[in-house]
Amino acid sequence: MELHPAYPFFSIMIFLSFVASLVPWAWIKRDNIGILFLSLWLAMACLNQFVNSIIWYGNTRNSVPVWCDISSRLIVGLAVAIPGSIMCMVRRLYHVCSMKTFLLTPTQAIILALIEDLSICLGIPILQMDLEYIVEVNRYNIIEDIGCYPAPYNTWLAYVLSYSWPVILGAVTAVYSGMQHRFHANFLIIIHLSSQRKHYLRLVILALLEITFATPFAVVVMVFDLTIFPVLPYISWENIHSNYSVVNEVPAVLWHSDLRIAVLTEMTQWILVLCAVTFFGVFGFSGEAMNAYKTGFWTVVGLLGIKKPEMPQEDLPR
Repeated sequence: MELHPAYPFFSIMIFLSFVASLVPWAWIKRDNIGILFLSLWLAMACLNQFVNSIIWYGNTRNSVPVWCDISSRLIVGLAVAIPGSIMCMVRRLYHVCSMKTFLLTPTQAIILALIEDLSICLGIPILQMDLEYIVEVNRYNIIEDIGCYPAPYNTWLAYVLSYSWPVILGAVTAVYSGMQHRFHANFLIIIHLSSQRKHYLRLVILALLEITFATPFAVVVMVFDLTIFPVLPYISWENIHSNYSVVNEVPAVLWHSDLRIAVLTEMTQWILVLCAVTFFGVFGFSGEAMNAYKTGFWTVVGLLGIKKPEMPQEDLPR
């Protein structure tokens, strides 16, 4: 048995990434559903990979089939949920800059925004998970040291229904970001007048990072799939699902034997850590974050009987 060299380092890092994805909920603004869903989807992705890395370290036993059904389906949804949430966030920022929401009454704007944002952040991932079944050749695969994994048939239809959508969502995000330049003056006014100007700037930074790194990564993954594995013809629904109940068990020595497959597999693992660290880096060092840290610290030490020192009278603001 070939032991994975990154164990348990990866498991530790992915669990810390899970925590880092949820921590900003203590202070991030609740007016942008895209940010909230990005945090939740990232946390779910990291938790999913953490569990998989623990259970299937050094083995490929089909020991928890129900979990694998959920986990493999979740991986499919996450591939579009994370870029979709970022697109939703940038789209909302575009509407603020273009001031289109001001053409509606406050109640209409809130309801319309909620419907649109939920359709993107929740509807698209659910739709993707349903569409994946069309090109799934078997129930799921179990990859040693990686865990449960979806099993799409490498046909042209899989690229249309699955692989291409992270790239498309990233491209739409780039378009929305570019369109904001048309309303550059409005954006500067909002940044100057709004008490949330630092919050808006953090959204811009996160969007630029997604365009610069996440979208090219999705392109790289698609190119790898096209070059490593032969693209097979789509024959029929019956042909694709003829052995659907099969669970393939892939030992580590097999996927380690091809450098390209090993690189692709490891990249899809570690990209979640990078995304979570980036998300926390953008939102985890703001003024709101520091205040939340201080409040949390004094709440915890208060349970031990340690009281927060009072500010001297002469230092109090006047």
